[in-house]
Amino acid sequence: MKETSLSILRGDAWGEQLQNELARSSLSEVEWMQQHTQLLKSDSHSRVGLLQLQNSLCYLKFYQAKSPGQKILFRLGYSRGLRSFDAAKELLAAEVLVPDPLSALLSGGGMMLLTEGVTGAKDLKALWQEDIEQTLRGELMAAAGDSLAKLHMAGYCHGDCKWSNFLWSSRGFYLVDLEGVKKSRVGSKKQARDLARFTVNAEDMGVPHESYELFLDSYLRLSKHSRDTLICAVMPFLRQLRQRHTLKYGQRGHKILGEP
Repeated sequence: MKETSLSILRGDAWGEQLQNELARSSLSEVEWMQQHTQLLKSDSHSRVGLLQLQNSLCYLKFYQAKSPGQKILFRLGYSRGLRSFDAAKELLAAEVLVPDPLSALLSGGGMMLLTEGVTGAKDLKALWQEDIEQTLRGELMAAAGDSLAKLHMAGYCHGDCKWSNFLWSSRGFYLVDLEGVKKSRVGSKKQARDLARFTVNAEDMGVPHESYELFLDSYLRLSKHSRDTLICAVMPFLRQLRQRHTLKYGQRGHKILGEP
């Protein structure tokens, strides 16, 4: 059973729609999402799914409180869901392409974040693993560089630039999972780490050097950084991430940047 009804923290109109949907059921948030959404991810502390609200595709994430203390923090406004909602509003104002945040709600069991769902979109990792033409692979790399440069030039870092957080659509790449987004000085170490995180994924996926260069050239063109200066800033983070990746998955892929 639900512990309490949903309380809207952001986005009244969409929040009321979601409230009404859940009010028709006696199921818990987790059980309701299991039955009424197309689940994309499910683990012990979160659920992610797609659903239709107001004839629109929406993305819903439920953050389950891990402890009584975290429930209190959620009530005080400290949660990844709220950070993600507020970050999306800031990035849209800066003309960075992200899904429109629709509502954030507090529940008895945790926090719910409702955002725009991007129809027909696939993330970069999933696309790269498909049998797609080389022309499209080049387009994807260049567009990813463009997307990340726009974020950085707007004065932000993403915090988790893995390929699954680049969502490809007819409009280009949407950046998703915005919980770690922070304001960041252009050219900062945090922005260099974003580039390293993207690069270690490229290395793991075995991206050819010439394809990766399309990403890097696109990023450099918009960001106006010197190539040598940029690579020098990225390499310490890339070495750390490579080591961590190898310990977790073993040796795979190839080095694509810096030392051979």
